[in-house]
Amino acid sequence: MVRLEKRGRTVTGWAEIEIRPLATGGAEIHWREELRLRGLPRALDPLVAAAGRLLFGRALTRLLRP
Repeated sequence: MVRLEKRGRTVTGWAEIEIRPLATGGAEIHWREELRLRGLPRALDPLVAAAGRLLFGRALTRLLRP
């Protein structure tokens, strides 16, 4: 498991990535994340979270392709 702290000028928050082996081979990945964009009101957090899931999910899928 790894926890990344984001302290950028625009994006702050954290991400936790946990990789667990599967009994049948391969692995299962759990990704938890909380992002904030500086300058945006907290009311937009759900929208930011949805966009993050979409973008990071696509990036992770590309990285895991054989």
